[in-house]
Amino acid sequence: MCVVCPRYPGSSFGLIIPLLILIVMNDFQVVNKSEKFPQFKDHLNKTFLEELSYKFWSTKGTRFKASKKLLTKSDLSNKAIGFLSAYLIIFGLLSVYKITGELIIGESLIAFGSTTLSILLLAFSQMEAAQDYKLRARSFHECALKISSLYDELRIFKTLEQNVEEEKLQFCRLLSKKYQYILEQYPNHDDIDYQIFQTGHQEYFQISRWKAFWTKLVYYRRVKLLYHLLIFAPPAIIFFIINLNS
Repeated sequence: MCVVCPRYPGSSFGLIIPLLILIVMNDFQVVNKSEKFPQFKDHLNKTFLEELSYKFWSTKGTRFKASKKLLTKSDLSNKAIGFLSAYLIIFGLLSVYKITGELIIGESLIAFGSTTLSILLLAFSQMEAAQDYKLRARSFHECALKISSLYDELRIFKTLEQNVEEEKLQFCRLLSKKYQYILEQYPNHDDIDYQIFQTGHQEYFQISRWKAFWTKLVYYRRVKLLYHLLIFAPPAIIFFIINLNS
């Protein structure tokens, strides 16, 4: 007599489960082959022409962000130095007009503090001037404009439908050399510049709101926090000193 499966109920499941595992593994491999990279890296699944297009688009956008960041730092730096100079004058006038009194803060202490802060402000001004924020911002802006010109050339070339493979190859090589030459002429941007550029395209780069918020918070800490403290903290300190005697 033949042995049939119903006599061994578990044997059918023993055959079905491995088959299901094989089917799932094959489907997974097919998905991996067709979608090797996530959506925002889809250019890596395509031709080198598409990869160049992404490089031009992301680099020029990042360099524009880097230029804007440096211009922001230059503006805040000038404002902070101007306000600090005014605060030092106001701080020195406290003893002239006898606002603080002798019991809390003496005239000698105010004079010493004013001189010390003046020296620190001079050192801070020299260090800020050495950063050349405006010059660096202009450099990044020029780099972005040159890459933007290459990006326009590539977009025009892609709109032409009749392009043989040899023409595409030569065109890619030429643009790639131009791109590398431009990058060699200018300094590289910071990581935060690229991250800020990504936050402007959250859907494309698949960035969550929390990550975008955290990136902007880090950007604020690196770019604006110090200057805002230098601008807004001294008035609070002076106000506290004045009220200390009242």
